[in-house]
Amino acid sequence: MQATINDTDIFFDVEGSKLRKIEGQMFEVPTIIALHGGLGFDHGYLRDGLGRLQDIAQIIYVDLRCQGRSGRPPLETATLEQMADDVAELISMLGIRMPYIFGHSAGGFVAMHLALRHPGSVAGLILTGTSPTVAPIRDEANEPTPALADRALPKTIAVAARIFSGDISAESVTEFFEEVGPYYAAPGNMGLTAILLRATSPNIDMMKHFMTKLAPQYNLTSQLHLITIPTLVLVGAYDWVCPPRASRVIARSISQSKMILFDNSGHFLFSEEPEKFRGVVADFLAHGAVLP
Repeated sequence: MQATINDTDIFFDVEGSKLRKIEGQMFEVPTIIALHGGLGFDHGYLRDGLGRLQDIAQIIYVDLRCQGRSGRPPLETATLEQMADDVAELISMLGIRMPYIFGHSAGGFVAMHLALRHPGSVAGLILTGTSPTVAPIRDEANEPTPALADRALPKTIAVAARIFSGDISAESVTEFFEEVGPYYAAPGNMGLTAILLRATSPNIDMMKHFMTKLAPQYNLTSQLHLITIPTLVLVGAYDWVCPPRASRVIARSISQSKMILFDNSGHFLFSEEPEKFRGVVADFLAHGAVLP
């Protein structure tokens, strides 16, 4: 489905109805707005993991502007702030009352911007494998941080460095997915990345825009305390992309937050430990708050 929002078309798709019939009566379930990462990906890789929530929630997947099945306005309009405003307008247009926002990786960047720019429009955040900045993070706990270099050979590290330095092309992205992609998951799940990404079509131009224009300027560390809605912070113990120390900063800074570490996951914890993921999200939705 398409909605015309802020001078472009935003694609969204829905899993599960809002109203459920239980013992002869109609009840509403929570709505989760799912925001993909990348940036430059689309929502497809989220489906397997988040689809497990459809018995307890309505899920609305969104392809952010310039990505997936959404429109292609000028790339300079594809800022994190504008994407957050697009999602807020979609929520208003669809008449959704106080949804929860799921943001994975860079989708979490957008989710946090949304909470800061439109605080009255969402009930809570589910921040998964994300970070408040791409700059180095000092961890007061001084705990070890997972790193690609701990697991990968020099060739793989060199392929990753090429992408992270901004050398992004169809050829370099293909090589990156083949060489580095498996390491996005935990050691026992390294075949999972390729399976998940089959459902996603990367946008090379948007990936380059994100890596060279958006990421270097992204830093919400000093603003996180302004987020006052319940926030569930989830991270994989093997996630070197957005490591646990980044999630610890988020959890310490947002007053109504709780962090949960997934011991056997990397960057795709919703598919690496799906039952645990479903359980912690179900608890969060059931109480509308974070519990001790």
